[in-house]
Amino acid sequence: MNGRAPRSPTCGRFWIVSQDNPHAARALAAGFRQTAEHLTQHLFIGRRGDIEGTRERMLHRNDLLTYRVGSETVEILQIWHVAQKRFH
Repeated sequence: MNGRAPRSPTCGRFWIVSQDNPHAARALAAGFRQTAEHLTQHLFIGRRGDIEGTRERMLHRNDLLTYRVGSETVEILQIWHVAQKRFH
């Protein structure tokens, strides 16, 4: 990474982890990617989200993926750390 904190909260999560442990950040990203790919085969595996039309899936004990299922797509809306304020 270039040393500057990214603007995206999701990218920020990886940036923070990578500062302490680059290996852990790569493993975290790989797990997120695997879960996102799994959603393409099992669209409704996540629970119903708090916002109408969304679904949620735990990626890791501290991270929650919010997504929406479209007619031909799965749209990943946000990856939340459980300590974050979720709605702004």
